[in-house]
Amino acid sequence: MNQEQRADEQAKREQAAQVESQEIFKGKKFSVKIDTITDRPGHTYKREIVVHPGAVVMVPVTKEGKLVLVRQWRRATGKVLLELPAGTLEEGEPPLETAGRELQEEIGYKADRITLLGGFFSAPGILSEYLHLYLAEDLQESQLDPDENEELDICELSLEEALEAIENGQIEDAKSIVGISRYYFRLHRQ
Repeated sequence: MNQEQRADEQAKREQAAQVESQEIFKGKKFSVKIDTITDRPGHTYKREIVVHPGAVVMVPVTKEGKLVLVRQWRRATGKVLLELPAGTLEEGEPPLETAGRELQEEIGYKADRITLLGGFFSAPGILSEYLHLYLAEDLQESQLDPDENEELDICELSLEEALEAIENGQIEDAKSIVGISRYYFRLHRQ
């Protein structure tokens, strides 16, 4: 049995398993649960899972070809990070609408053209969050009020500068690295 088959077998066992789920924390943006899984007699194990509604990440590109990023304080890291604009899905809000709203709240622009670049899980070992990645082009100034307690600095970088910022560690978060990389590959496949 090769590795792919072992993973498939585990998936089948877990999908058919008896699972007891206990929510141990419920917050505004996510919850935490512990799943107790019994997948065969005498074999029980636990998984801690952060349940998140999902989010959007935008790669905003100006008419001059600059990427618009934000610098913001991130308490969890204890530092100011340089990131692509992003935001959590609101209940019942389609990801495309969230992308449009978050662009206006975070960078003060709306996009006449928003294209889905795919999506990805941010940390699938512990977190259910799925990020929808969008390319936002033909930007027009249009400011919405930012979220409470969110103070952002807007930065414009060329694609080359953004790639260099990834390489030298100035851009450290996964969603920005993935978004900028996918944008780079999109440009170089055309």
